Amino acid sequence: MVALSVPVLVHPTPLRASALRVPMASPHRRYTTLILDLGDVLFSWSSKTNTPIPPKKLKEILSSLTWFEYERGRISQTECYDRVSAEFNLDAATIAEAFQQARDSLRPNDEFLALIRELRQQTHGQLTVLALSNISLPDYEYIMALDSDWTSVFDRVFPSALVGERKPHLGAYRHVVSEMHLDPEMTVFVDDKLDNVVSARSLGMHGVVFDSQESVFQTLRNIFGDPIHRGRDYLRRHAGRLETSTDAGVVFEENFTQLIIYELTNDK
Repeated sequence: MVALSVPVLVHPTPLRASALRVPMASPHRRYTTLILDLGDVLFSWSSKTNTPIPPKKLKEILSSLTWFEYERGRISQTECYDRVSAEFNLDAATIAEAFQQARDSLRPNDEFLALIRELRQQTHGQLTVLALSNISLPDYEYIMALDSDWTSVFDRVFPSALVGERKPHLGAYRHVVSEMHLDPEMTVFVDDKLDNVVSARSLGMHGVVFDSQESVFQTLRNIFGDPIHRGRDYLRRHAGRLETSTDAGVVFEENFTQLIIYELTNDK
């Protein structure tokens, strides 16, 4: 008999920050609410504009305290641009043009919209879908007026400009929980920024970082999708190719497993 050595992966440095761990969704918990970010999750946009302001500088402006106040709805667009002009030594009119071009580049993520509709169907309409976004009032009004039915997948949208607080401040999350009477432990939160996800986890939500669309889609299907439907779909998509394989990628071309599957499903 040949002994098989099983490789063991050991992390060289133990992870100490529990907030950085991605918690597994409980197999026994039925999540009822999905909260999504908008920018860089449900919408894509470009920081490249036909202005003297480079993309890096535009993103610096978006991370400034002045912009945060703008997203909280505490200052107007004109006041925001005037402050940014002074802080970054840029012309206010150029700033306005750059952000108008960035605004015009916004495009809804149609694949994500399709996934939300799929999950709603598989949960038989029992899934509540919300949006919580750091967004100024003018930008919010702009996306609401887009020629798209993206709002149809949401039960409600919470823009930071109307909430009066922005992520990752816990007040933004608590506002949504209070308004919608949510149980955080039955809620899944998706955002592209780790800080925002960590805040959601601190309230008991299941946080998912939007780092890869493919992996996030799989995660959400695992959490909300019908496992029987998903299993049957997998069998259909891999019909005739249901070989046994190891985690190292070694494939065993045997018939026993496929005969068992055929006996149970009576479907070739």
